[in-house]
Amino acid sequence: MSGWNADNAAGPLGAGTVTLVEGSSFCISLGNGDIRPGNPHGLFVQDTRILSHWSLSVNGRVVEELGAETKEPYRALFAGRVPGPNGHADSPLIVERLREVGSGIREQITVRNYSLVPADCVVSLRVAADFADLFEVKEARIKRRWDETRQNRVDELIIQASWQDVRKGVVIHASGAEATPETLTYRVTIAPHGQWSTTLTVMPETESGSRPPSFIHADGELSPSDLRRQQWVAKIPVLQMGNRSIERTMRRSYDDLGALRIEDPNQPDRVVVAAGAPWFMTLFGRDSLWASEMSLPIDPSLALDTLQTLADRQGRVVDPTREEEPGKILHEVRLDVSSGLALGGKATYYGSVDATPLFVMVLGSVSRWGFAADTIAALLPHADRAMEWIQK
Repeated sequence: MSGWNADNAAGPLGAGTVTLVEGSSFCISLGNGDIRPGNPHGLFVQDTRILSHWSLSVNGRVVEELGAETKEPYRALFAGRVPGPNGHADSPLIVERLREVGSGIREQITVRNYSLVPADCVVSLRVAADFADLFEVKEARIKRRWDETRQNRVDELIIQASWQDVRKGVVIHASGAEATPETLTYRVTIAPHGQWSTTLTVMPETESGSRPPSFIHADGELSPSDLRRQQWVAKIPVLQMGNRSIERTMRRSYDDLGALRIEDPNQPDRVVVAAGAPWFMTLFGRDSLWASEMSLPIDPSLALDTLQTLADRQGRVVDPTREEEPGKILHEVRLDVSSGLALGGKATYYGSVDATPLFVMVLGSVSRWGFAADTIAALLPHADRAMEWIQK
């Protein structure tokens, strides 16, 4: 097996695991919302795990899972209860965690007191970021050790780390919390039949400072993720039939396909199809082309954008380290440190024999739809180069 092959999935994620996806970001957690060390879980942004530990406790007790509802591919509501003394099941405290994934996460924590007396609560979150590469986590081979520093400020915990010449950071904003290098703590008293709520954000830190969250929005307004999904739903065809089961299957398929749409970082107006969630939220040659071909009746623009993006990265030179050859269509694109760890030090790997003929086939399919003639014409030289590679 090639050393670049990334198809070795991690072990089982575990029963009740919840996965949220938005663009190339994704979050894998337990059913109670916790991310705990030792599991192939975490918050991943640009192929890096920026949260490896995110566990909630109330009065020193882990919240027990009651249920998790995935409202949209990028948003879920986790419900749990706080065990009573000695683990008894008569606790009046219920915890809800509403989580949304964007370029980080936004999490609203609500504790409800259903008793007749006030409840003194210590709500604590343990936090860690190992900045492990996606391939390290997926293949259970984390070996790099980052030089880490932590700063706890008012309402914020900042974790920064370096490895060789790579710098990483994450900023956790928690208004009203007591921050230490490892925990965020709230001390509150909840009135009888009352509730307490707070909102936290976790964002990667860039060289120019922390990135603005993509999910920040005013009350009553749709978040950018909601707007993006709304635009997707508005453009796809609506099917009505007598069989409700088939209608539900179609709606779920639309949601799943919509969740696989990612933007080309070099051309944000282009939307391409990722290979699959959670580990393959990136551009692949074979997978993205097949998904585009099958999605033509739903949204032909996905195929057109995918073809353009692949054409921009078509092989130009002979490079054995990443199996690039003139005319060849890529196998996989990775971001950030992943490229150095898994793709021969490059962001793009060309080790595929099927992506190039598939490129020509999908271009033919799109051209038969009879739209975007200028774009199709611009892609024909790329098809010629692909055919030259195929005929070698």
